[in-house]
Amino acid sequence: MNDHLSMMTRLAIGLAMVLWLPRLMERFRVPGILGFILAGVILGPGLTGVLRSDSESITLWAELGKLLFMFFVGFEIDLDKFNQARSKSAYFGALTFALPFAAAIFLGWALGYGWIASVVIGSIIASHTLLAHPILARLGLLERESVLVAISGTIFTDIASMLVLAMAVSVHETGFSWPFLITQLVELAVYVPLVLFGLSKLARKLIIHFGDTAESRVCILLLLIAMAAEMARMIHLEGIVGAFLVGIAVKRAMRGKFAIEQLEVLAKALFIPTFFLATGFLIDLPLLGRTLISRPGVVVGLVGALAVGKYSAAWLASRRWGYPAIESRLMFSITIPQMAATLASAVVGHQAKDASGTRLLEQDFVNAVLVLVVITCVVGPVLTERWGGLLASDANRSQTTIAGCSSVATDIEQT
Repeated sequence: MNDHLSMMTRLAIGLAMVLWLPRLMERFRVPGILGFILAGVILGPGLTGVLRSDSESITLWAELGKLLFMFFVGFEIDLDKFNQARSKSAYFGALTFALPFAAAIFLGWALGYGWIASVVIGSIIASHTLLAHPILARLGLLERESVLVAISGTIFTDIASMLVLAMAVSVHETGFSWPFLITQLVELAVYVPLVLFGLSKLARKLIIHFGDTAESRVCILLLLIAMAAEMARMIHLEGIVGAFLVGIAVKRAMRGKFAIEQLEVLAKALFIPTFFLATGFLIDLPLLGRTLISRPGVVVGLVGALAVGKYSAAWLASRRWGYPAIESRLMFSITIPQMAATLASAVVGHQAKDASGTRLLEQDFVNAVLVLVVITCVVGPVLTERWGGLLASDANRSQTTIAGCSSVATDIEQT
């Protein structure tokens, strides 16, 4: 389909859609991110076929976009506030992993899956993707403690889900192995400080010795991201974990925006939109319709287990630390979207075979996970926009009231 189009024509059409659709979405008070995904649906193989999902260049750009997206999430974290909320982030991360994980294991058992497959299903929905980050940045909520806790907890959920997935797949393929588990934990214990502190020092030295131009600084940052991502994959973690950690490491090394602006422009103009476009490529509307008809119980069960687990985690954390109800709902909305780690886990689970050639998860379940991804990628940002907007409005009104009271008090003192 559309094989006659030249490369430049495809590029022009793609850029036009990326430029126009997010703004159209925002006019209808829908997050602009969904415009990128919708553009992927329209331009992808499922509809017009203007852009090819098997293109190596698009695959590379999308992968880099995913890593850059998580890099900037890590870089935007306020390190001083993160250190203050470190224990809360770990607590919430454990909650928002464990509760959906337990709910999904029960779902797998109820649907007739074995215990290994049920554990994999738990690892699939226990993580989340921070689609809400651009919305929170625009609303000025990134420095709010509840938001920081929700964002920082992501690193725990992604690491835990990838670790559980690796163990479950290993057990399915070759049987349980204590040496493998111990090796994984040791590698993780070495990897995290190596990225946070080792790459932080390396970044500082590279910038000092080679970062005399904007081009070289961008190259250095991309090199660090690629190194961290590949190191993560070597220990059976998703590259997004490494990208997130290297974002924090670079922030520690620079303590400022030095060398970031140029990379940010490049990422937000090309690579990150391509990541969302590629997500849209995965959405086959007829296939999704057939999955909803043939496996409605699986789809409803996945959505229900995810919603109950994530909401319970946000509610319990908010009750423990005294956050208002609106912040509890916002934390819930931040942890809803399922994309990068979710899709990767589902594909790995489908590809895993035991000695008899039996797959851990069948294709129908992968299709159901894709429906889950579509639903959560739409609902999560919409709820974040709504509840984040209400929270930002309340904060602005409070600041205005405080400023007004201070002005009145000053006038009284002067009289």
